[in-house]
Amino acid sequence: MSFRYAVQTDLGTVRTNNEDSALGSPRLLVLADGMGGHAAGEVASSVAVRVFAEVEHSPGSDIPTQFLNAGRASRHALQGMSEADAMLESMGTTLIAVASDGEQLTIGHIGDSRVYCLHEGSLYQVTTDHTHVQRLIDQGQLTPERARTHPYRSMLLRSLDDQPGGADLDIIALTVTPGDRLLLCSDGLSDYLSAEHIGELLTRPDLAEAARGLINAALVLGTRDNVTVVVADVVTEPDGAGDPLEVAPVFAGAVTDGIMLSPDAGSALSESLPTMIIDPANPAAGAQVRTPRPVTAGSTGTGDVDEMVDLDSDDGVTLLDHPTAAGDDLGPADDQAAHDHEAAVADSPDAPPSEGDETRVATPAVARSFEPPPTATAAMSALPGILAGGAVLILVALLWIILG
Repeated sequence: MSFRYAVQTDLGTVRTNNEDSALGSPRLLVLADGMGGHAAGEVASSVAVRVFAEVEHSPGSDIPTQFLNAGRASRHALQGMSEADAMLESMGTTLIAVASDGEQLTIGHIGDSRVYCLHEGSLYQVTTDHTHVQRLIDQGQLTPERARTHPYRSMLLRSLDDQPGGADLDIIALTVTPGDRLLLCSDGLSDYLSAEHIGELLTRPDLAEAARGLINAALVLGTRDNVTVVVADVVTEPDGAGDPLEVAPVFAGAVTDGIMLSPDAGSALSESLPTMIIDPANPAAGAQVRTPRPVTAGSTGTGDVDEMVDLDSDDGVTLLDHPTAAGDDLGPADDQAAHDHEAAVADSPDAPPSEGDETRVATPAVARSFEPPPTATAAMSALPGILAGGAVLILVALLWIILG
């Protein structure tokens, strides 16, 4: 079994930034709803989705174990970045991941993003929210209808965050049949649409139309949150269709918008995920395998990290998407010429400070060595002779007075 899918997202009616991230592929569906001040929500969801994207290409382990490991790796990365940059403190994300091994489906789940399944025209909710109001429902203190408008409906009890000792994902084995339809959604949808309304819109035959219809309905009802959906049909792989793993995944949301990281946070991300390269300018880009090399001038991290930081960017620090040192694109002759030019400029007393080089400081004018002009030097060298001649004349005058 595999998926046919549509992935769509919208800012909602209030937000100016998208903290949701999602991906769809023939064997893997992922949705994350980020949270945190500043731009931390975008960072958390983007990093988590990129880490989980590798599950599809991680052989040698069963999917439940891969989901658990991906969750722990994501949490480790968020913790490292949060400790390195106070602006990212308390960031986190919900996460839903659904994967097929070709025969059955596995769900990894934490937070209040949901998975629904439409089976033979009937809709049922697969996941259970990790929220305060869901606990009240389970204890019989609150009805599902009242929970949709409860003031604390967004209070999470579990999430994929930067706190040590956090919980693992719930793992669910899902039994489906070809023809079933899945919906992954953020709470920007489920907080506003009833299950009946969702089921009605989800029955539209075209996947893209169903996804857009769900988002539009949430917008009409005034959703104040980002709203993101992944709609997927469970299909039997036809013979001769090729390897689903060769199909590039479709990303949406913050993971395609790019994220801003300080040098310290970028270095922490690299150290936390040493076998991955995540380019903040384009987190959705495919991972590359690192080749550990000595740190070069201008690089970040320790000896096993070789990402470069572009400090000349007008809109913040961006980690480059290739593990090469500055000048690696130059041929030997060009590289030597560039080195000679930089040395000449650096030796010049009037050379401006190099942009992006924090260790190079322009020398103040008062600190430059002083050399007197040639005319002053000549006058100073003639002074001893003038003084000697004057002394002789004074001596002759004194002798004339005494003997006279």
